[in-house]
Amino acid sequence: MQRILVVDDDRNILGAIKRIAGRQYDVLIAGNGDTALSILGDRGDICAIISDMRMHGMSGIEFLERAKKIAPHVPRIMLTGYIDAEVLTDAINRASVYHFLKKPIESPRLLGILDECVELVSRAKAADPNAPDDQKIADALKDANPGEEFSLLYQPRVCSISGQTKSVEALMRWNSPVLGPVSPAVFIPAAEKSGDIAWITDWALVTACRAWAKWRDTAGASMSVSVNISPVLFKDARLVDTVSQAIDMSGIEPECLELEITEGLELNQRNTVIETIAGIKTLGVRLSLDDFGTGFASFSYLQSLDVDCLKVDRSFVSNATSNPTDGAILRTVQQLGKRLGVKTVAEGIEDMEHADFVRSLGYDEMQGYHFSKPIPADELTAWMQMRPASAA
Repeated sequence: MQRILVVDDDRNILGAIKRIAGRQYDVLIAGNGDTALSILGDRGDICAIISDMRMHGMSGIEFLERAKKIAPHVPRIMLTGYIDAEVLTDAINRASVYHFLKKPIESPRLLGILDECVELVSRAKAADPNAPDDQKIADALKDANPGEEFSLLYQPRVCSISGQTKSVEALMRWNSPVLGPVSPAVFIPAAEKSGDIAWITDWALVTACRAWAKWRDTAGASMSVSVNISPVLFKDARLVDTVSQAIDMSGIEPECLELEITEGLELNQRNTVIETIAGIKTLGVRLSLDDFGTGFASFSYLQSLDVDCLKVDRSFVSNATSNPTDGAILRTVQQLGKRLGVKTVAEGIEDMEHADFVRSLGYDEMQGYHFSKPIPADELTAWMQMRPASAA
């Protein structure tokens, strides 16, 4: 299913577009430009971007102008209640807006524009010989200098009750001297195919663990740090040694390291996967299941993984206060976590309304732009000094 990104600070508009396009498209939504840019940077498979012209904070034109730099081949659509000559000229010159969509939104018009966008993206990929395919990415990774090209940003996770920092998630970025900035959604799958995912993960683990040690020494922080691990690596028993070496090299307390796996982890090599998980748990390291709710995890599946934490996908949080179905899913996940005796975390908290709703459901922790965007390690130290950290 093709993905589209919709940005608007009006929940009614977001809900309307999701209802109209949701049967044909995977609709990603954001309440502001900053959140949308983060999503766009992590997703390499979006076929259309729709943004309201007037939003609090970053304007629609500014957002689309910045989105153009991140994903130049993705068509940009401006949503507005009126169009005058000045706005038209500014949007086209600055953001190369492909279409204008007037409010109120008409279903045939929206779906017709999206069909055109899919066709445009398909043509662009076929016609652009410079588009970074898997082989080009693999070639660039072969010669990559991780210390100069790769970086980690960190997004805090806070206690729903006290607001204290409980954990930070490490998010990888790659700025290739050959390909330019490459989205994790693009280079991670390619690295999984080429085998480069092993050394990339090794670098990310050591870097994140050393950052934790520095926070402990300079700021007295004792929260945990989480690192995303490709499902591919759980089929290789050597992952246990990789994690053990990162602990030894950095001095991190094992219980302060959390590995995030996705609900897509397949158990078709069940014995190897379970043995790898058991080896990691023996080290004292914690496991969390990321993007929970987007797959088809069963109760027995969760028990097999022996996870310590469920992180519910941001897509359910975005409309939870206005969509009874999403609200019910959030409530069910929290109850499941309680039944399993594991921590529950809600991602994608963009505002106080989200935070209050998730808190009322009994979630243990929250993560999202309402608290902080992903930031470099040195900036996180200053952030934590303003907001006390605490062990999980």
